[in-house]
Amino acid sequence: APLADDAPRHPVARLDARALTEEVWAPLDGVVPVILSSALDSVHGPWDAAEWCRRVCDRHGTQRVKFSHRRSDLPQGQVQHVEAPLQMFLSEVVSGTHEANSLYMGEHLLEPDEQKDVLQRLPGILQEDLFRESFPPELSVPALCFIVGGPGSRSTLHADHLSWTGWNVLLSGTKLWHFYKRSTSNDRLFAARRVPQWGLDVHPLGLAANWSSDADLFFHCEGEPRLGSSHAFRPRHASAHVGGGAGVALPRPDFEVVQRAGEMIVFPGDWWHQTYHYTASVAVCAQYCNRRNLPRVLGHILDWCGTSVDVSSDFLKSSSSLEPAAQVRQALEVAMKYRFQRAAVLDDQHRRHVKSAATAEARPKSMGTLRACEMRCRHRSGWGVRHASRTHSRFF
Repeated sequence: APLADDAPRHPVARLDARALTEEVWAPLDGVVPVILSSALDSVHGPWDAAEWCRRVCDRHGTQRVKFSHRRSDLPQGQVQHVEAPLQMFLSEVVSGTHEANSLYMGEHLLEPDEQKDVLQRLPGILQEDLFRESFPPELSVPALCFIVGGPGSRSTLHADHLSWTGWNVLLSGTKLWHFYKRSTSNDRLFAARRVPQWGLDVHPLGLAANWSSDADLFFHCEGEPRLGSSHAFRPRHASAHVGGGAGVALPRPDFEVVQRAGEMIVFPGDWWHQTYHYTASVAVCAQYCNRRNLPRVLGHILDWCGTSVDVSSDFLKSSSSLEPAAQVRQALEVAMKYRFQRAAVLDDQHRRHVKSAATAEARPKSMGTLRACEMRCRHRSGWGVRHASRTHSRFF
């Protein structure tokens, strides 16, 4: 299915982080994608990213890592997961092609001192992070993710859980980004699936979930996929899209931008986005929650946990004058109240269903068998109020 128009709807602003002021940044922060140049050079002067990468690779070279390998013969939306020493992966990843390529995303590879080397260099406008300052440590988010992609590799098409503001610094290589605003029509077009990602130790369904799709915006490339060469990407529709998407043109991306080495992209995490690596690339990425996007983050949690729009809206308005830590604490209490209420309702429904099925048989099951059947239902559904309540008590 061809793109309706290869040109994006809007250009991405490019700003120099060294000269960026709060007045310029405030209306852009977490609202639209923005490219910042010299983002890691604005606080402590020029940074030798290549030397930092060498230290990381030397330190972790023998560590086994799990990466995804994409081949054209795999079923739609699937990749092969492979485990190998990091140094072996790095030696082979550069030979990737559009049809066969590898991508590594390590959220737990970097040691605290390696993370600090990067995070302390963030521009002042990105320093506030309420995930670190105001959320319970048991509900933390990864501090920094290390990404290595070969030529032709690409991320999945997704929108991030917690609706945070994301950032990505490309240390080497060249990468293409496509962004679509989340909307009812785009969610339907991409056959969005919600996948719990955060708070899974509190409840089986978690406290936040991303939006995932097996559509691929870069599925087929006409021409050689490199900058300076004439080429065009053609997408593959989501497998669950109504009618299979045959002959249906995707709308133009709202934003499209090529990211080059040394550039940081900052973007609304709850927009649909997918990246394509033109060359072998190394990047680090993370996310933040500040006072500007805190209502969006808390609204995400409340919505996923089952609060109504009215309840969420009233809470966010009434708590807006509180300090961030108090807003977070109260929002989590409200969200978990609704999450466990829903668990109790479903748990009770499973009890009634199991008992009804047992009494309908000519020879009723014993209570021991009934209990075993009930536990199987709980296991399959992921619900368990007593277990969830015990987990809840560990955090608050």
